[in-house]
Amino acid sequence: MPAAAAIAVARARKRKLKQQKLEHQRRVKAWFAKFDVNHSGVLEREQLRQLLLHLNPASPPDDAALDLLMEKAVAIDTTGDGQADTRGISQASAEEVVHKYSSYLAEKSALDGVFEEFDTNKTGQLEPDELHALLQKVCPGEQVSQHDVEVVLEMCDKDHKGAISRDEVLAACATWKAMVKQHHSSSACALL
Repeated sequence: MPAAAAIAVARARKRKLKQQKLEHQRRVKAWFAKFDVNHSGVLEREQLRQLLLHLNPASPPDDAALDLLMEKAVAIDTTGDGQADTRGISQASAEEVVHKYSSYLAEKSALDGVFEEFDTNKTGQLEPDELHALLQKVCPGEQVSQHDVEVVLEMCDKDHKGAISRDEVLAACATWKAMVKQHHSSSACALL
């Protein structure tokens, strides 16, 4: 590619990025104009709930999702006394939070299907044998031992019922993948 063409492509890319940034800023300003009803400069928990409901009317955010999203919240002083008195999502992180919620909805939908598939006795939780089958599907080339299932249960069964509930499935899958990855990296090191 001749230098002039490369420069033209780079300029076009730069213009496109600038346009995307302006779109992002307009979108976030519109959200704050509509949902930051107390003009605090952040979207507090209920305001964030309303924004997400507006963007996803068929999927109202539950408390677990809001808890996860509010981890991005910042503390601010709205009274001018130097003390932080409210927490909320800033304009700088609003689009990231909305994207995170969209990803959460997609994962939740997929995990609900996975949960239904492996909850063969329909108890609303994955018991050790059902968890074993799920872990086998998550990493098909791996052998899942009873010890592996026990470790995943120990790490992810937060309510200590001896089974994985629907809201623990994502953590269980992530834990198993991390265990497999760690096993492979330590095996590779042993061979070197």
